[in-house]
Amino acid sequence: MVCFLLFTPQALKNGAQEQFVDARFVRKTDRYKGAVVIYHVVRQRPYAGSLTQWLKSRAEAYERKHKGTYIEIEGMDEAHFLERLEQGRRPDAYSFFSGSLYRDRLAAIPDLHHPYREGLFQTDRCIPYCFSGYCRLVKKPDGEQKTAYFADPILAARCEEDFVSAPEDRADVLYLDLRRAGDLIRYKDGFALSEIHSIDRFTDAVCWMGIDRETDTEKAKVILDFISFLLEPESQQTLNPLGLLSVRSDVKNVPPEAGLKQIFRAYETVLTVDPFLWNAQHDALEEDAALAANGDGEARERFRIRLNECIR
Repeated sequence: MVCFLLFTPQALKNGAQEQFVDARFVRKTDRYKGAVVIYHVVRQRPYAGSLTQWLKSRAEAYERKHKGTYIEIEGMDEAHFLERLEQGRRPDAYSFFSGSLYRDRLAAIPDLHHPYREGLFQTDRCIPYCFSGYCRLVKKPDGEQKTAYFADPILAARCEEDFVSAPEDRADVLYLDLRRAGDLIRYKDGFALSEIHSIDRFTDAVCWMGIDRETDTEKAKVILDFISFLLEPESQQTLNPLGLLSVRSDVKNVPPEAGLKQIFRAYETVLTVDPFLWNAQHDALEEDAALAANGDGEARERFRIRLNECIR
């Protein structure tokens, strides 16, 4: 025994000083443990349900796979979002629709190389993970359509339809975002038998995720990993019950209702805008669109040029 102790290798002596259980059974990891806060800015809403709740459920699924890491999702409208920023309350990351954020609020991110649907893209500051769109709601499918309602001037100027304008409750045809159309069909008397038709493949209702420029490196890694988790086919397939569409080209979008089949077919490929140019140009587009509606030809041409500059 004395000889054994005298000639024991130094490595065994060092090993005797370690905790046996830690050395044998505890997996070493440099993964961040703690909370990451993501603001979801609600500028658009899905056809049905809540994207905020969807994000929270995905966060819970992510946490189950990454013990000790917590993703806190806080949903808010744009007014409350801007109020928080004025108070200096910044999150670690943002979930937002095109037009809600300035580019310089976000940190640069690497290309994640996901197979995006044709017309969608990653920017150097944010990544798309779902989208919604617009529709033409025909209130009287068997009647003669004479009057139309447009939800906003940009939609009216973009569609360039030659209809007599009418209030929402008296129009025969309504041009709306999918959520408003869904709510009318579900809750408004007189719209239950309406038909939904596609307008085109344009949408600005793309939801992106980006990292705040002041977020530290460890949290940024978690956020990028969470974005990749949201973009996994299994996560993307859970968007369809809300009437939202997957951004992945290898995920088949299945409409939750038969009435949405035409919409989902139209959005198999997408025409959309740069999210930051849309932020910069949106007010001018609205102004030109309103003037164009009153017959201003020069404003209509300015609108067309501005819109084309925003489209990617």
